[in-house]
Amino acid sequence: MKKDEGEIKKAFQKTLAVRKLNAQAKELADMYFFETLVRIHRAGEGEPFTGLKPAGRDLEPAIPAADKAIESGKLEPLLKILTETVQTEVREKFKVVSAKKNFKTDDVEAGREYVEVYVPFVSYIERIYATAKGAAKGH
Repeated sequence: MKKDEGEIKKAFQKTLAVRKLNAQAKELADMYFFETLVRIHRAGEGEPFTGLKPAGRDLEPAIPAADKAIESGKLEPLLKILTETVQTEVREKFKVVSAKKNFKTDDVEAGREYVEVYVPFVSYIERIYATAKGAAKGH
C-alpha cells in the first residue's frame, strides 16, 4: 500500500547498509527486510504475520492456472480446475454425511458420529460460498 512505502524504503536502506559488513550481517539484513516486507503485506490484508514460509511450497494446480489465465487471457482452464475440485470435495464429504444421517434417535454414539461429519461438511460449504462471494480474507 502507498502508506507503507516509507517504512519499506527505510527497511531497504537499512538492509543495504548492513549487508555490506560481512556474510553473517548480509544474511541477517536480508531476513530483516523480507520479514518487514511480509509483515507489512499481511497487515494490509488484515492478517497476522506468522513468519516467513520456506521456498519451494507446492502451489497445487490453482495458482499456476490463475497465472496462466492472466498471461493467456483464457479463463476456462482455471474455471475447470476450480469447478472440478469443488465438485469432487463436496461429493466426497456429502457421501460421508449421507452415510451417517439415518441413525436411530436413541443411539447417542451414532448421533455424535453424524454431528462429527455434519458440522465440517456444512462449514466447508459455508467457507466455499463466502470465498466465492469475496468475503474470505487472506491468501
